[in-house]
Parts: sequence; C-alpha cells; structure tokens
Amino acid sequence: MPKQIMPSDVSEEDRKRIVVNACLTQFLANGLYKTTTRDLSKSINLQSGGIYYYFKSKSDVVVACAEEASLRLENNLILPALRDMGDPQALVNNLFKRCDELAPTMKFLAQVCSVDEYREAMEPSLYRLSRRYRLYAEMFANNLECSIEEVEPYVYMCITAMTSYMIFGEQLHISPQMELVKNALVQFQGKVRKSTKTMKESHRDDS
Repeated sequence: MPKQIMPSDVSEEDRKRIVVNACLTQFLANGLYKTTTRDLSKSINLQSGGIYYYFKSKSDVVVACAEEASLRLENNLILPALRDMGDPQALVNNLFKRCDELAPTMKFLAQVCSVDEYREAMEPSLYRLSRRYRLYAEMFANNLECSIEEVEPYVYMCITAMTSYMIFGEQLHISPQMELVKNALVQFQGKVRKSTKTMKESHRDDS
C-alpha cells in the first residue's frame, strides 16, 4: 500500500486530515485489530510510533477515523441521493452501488461503535449525525414539496435498510423496504406534477 507523503505547505488542520485519511485507509485494508501503530505511522511515512505526534493514543486514532468514516458515508450516500430524486429507480440502483463501495467503511464504523472502549467517545459524533438526519429529511421534503412528517419515515427507513445492507450484504432482506421508498417517491412526485398542472391551468383560466 503506497505511503501518504505529507506536503510541507499545509495547515495543521489539513495535515491532521491527511493523517486521519491515511490511517482510515489502513484500518479498512487490514482491520481494526490487525492494524498496528507501526502500520499507522508507516502510512504517513513516519518511523514507528510517529503517529503519537498527532494523537495521544491508538484509541484517539480509531475514534478520529470512525468520525471520518461517518462523514464519508453521509457525503457519498445521502447527499448524492438528493441529486438522484428525479428518477426513483435510479436513486435506488445508485444507492446499492454506492453501498457496495462503502461497505468496508460502514463495517469499520459499526465495529468501532460496538466496542465499549470507543462507544462513549463516539456518542457526540453519532448524536450530531442523528440530528442531521432530520435536516436531510427536511431537504427531501423541500424537494418533493411535501411536509417533513410525510417524508421523514421513508428517509429513516432508507438509511436503516442501507446500513443493514452494508453490514450484512443481504439485498433480499431489504428489498421490500427499498421498494416502499421508491413507491413513496413516485407518489410524492406525482402529487407535485399534479399540483403544478393545476396551477398552470388556473393561471391560464385567469388570463
């Protein structure tokens, strides 16, 4: 696996981000428990133990990588789904493709969150993530011109189903949920088209 060469002209914040991404790559390749601090240090072209220049302990590295994993999942699953809303079938198909690519990332995050050593440290990050789910539901509602209460259950259903798929790899078990999500999108879009048509006819009559 190629080492991450650290640029000399980057800010401390960007440097830390580069380190976290390199370490996450190691965890995804080798696993949570098989990845050593030596591996992590070598991934950023440092001598053994050099990772402690950036982190106090391996546990801190793990938590930082898990937080980065959760951001990757959001940015590569939820936000693209918003762009695919015009075609519900394409949205579902693309979600499955992205989930296949991101399954190792989800499994790593789930493993970290299941370990007592890391669970408490991950709570603030997971709480912020859960709060953003409401925001995403609001974004879907705005695009579909419906209330957040109407669309929110389907957003959560989709997130839960995709999480299960990435962890267990069983598409058959979540197909009914995803079919419900797709059908709901079609119905919401039908209402939008009907409303738009009614408005146009009303404006035509007024003129």
